[in-house]
Amino acid sequence: MPLDDLDPYRVPHHPDQPGFTGITDLDDLARKRWGAAWSGTAAALGHGGPHRIGEAVTLLRCLVPLAPPGGGTTGEPPPGSCSGTRREAFGAVLSSEPPDAAGFAETLVHETQHIKLAALAALTPLHHAGPAPRHFAPWRPDPRPFDGLWHGVYSHLALADWWLRHARALPPGPGRERAWAEHARRREQVGAALPVLVGSDALTPAGRTVAEGMVTAYTRLTHAEVPADHLARAVAYVATTRALWLQRQGGTHPS
Repeated sequence: MPLDDLDPYRVPHHPDQPGFTGITDLDDLARKRWGAAWSGTAAALGHGGPHRIGEAVTLLRCLVPLAPPGGGTTGEPPPGSCSGTRREAFGAVLSSEPPDAAGFAETLVHETQHIKLAALAALTPLHHAGPAPRHFAPWRPDPRPFDGLWHGVYSHLALADWWLRHARALPPGPGRERAWAEHARRREQVGAALPVLVGSDALTPAGRTVAEGMVTAYTRLTHAEVPADHLARAVAYVATTRALWLQRQGGTHPS
């Protein structure tokens, strides 16, 4: 798919997402790095099953490069990464230069989920919840509106599945340990937030069907064997995140 760093209207100059950088222009060296990152990602993405490759090929239309977070430049190795999608631009992914193939595969899985769910919501209402930011999301420090939590659970569920399959496909070593840690954390994050969606009376019949499908997928993940140390750290991480969230909200119990 095209790497679009030319269209002057490809993204607003001041996106409203926290930590979301602005657009950047690429030089020849940066384009070569993007090409290498893209070509090296196919195998990692495919570890999640042929459907992950199929989704990417079918749904993705272009990739808009973003400036590196943390004040870096396109001439330096990326210190981190950020990514996003916009509902009015179906099939477009916005991303800073990924740190490695696994990180790029994770980005594509994550953002493809947002694209899919936004498209479904455009076809049929999934919920009637209001926009008030009041829900606890273990992957964000700020309260989230119901729709933000909805998207977050849907995308993190896919990430938990992809990291699990990726871990199983890797030989023993640091890469595999990283994959187990990422899977365990994503799984515990979904488990902490999913009950809010399932218990909501704002879901439409179509939304209820999607929520029940997420429960089925999450239950299947909980039956997977995960190294006990990674799972224990993930449980502790989510518990700490919840406690910090409560402190910031003045002790209000997260919903």
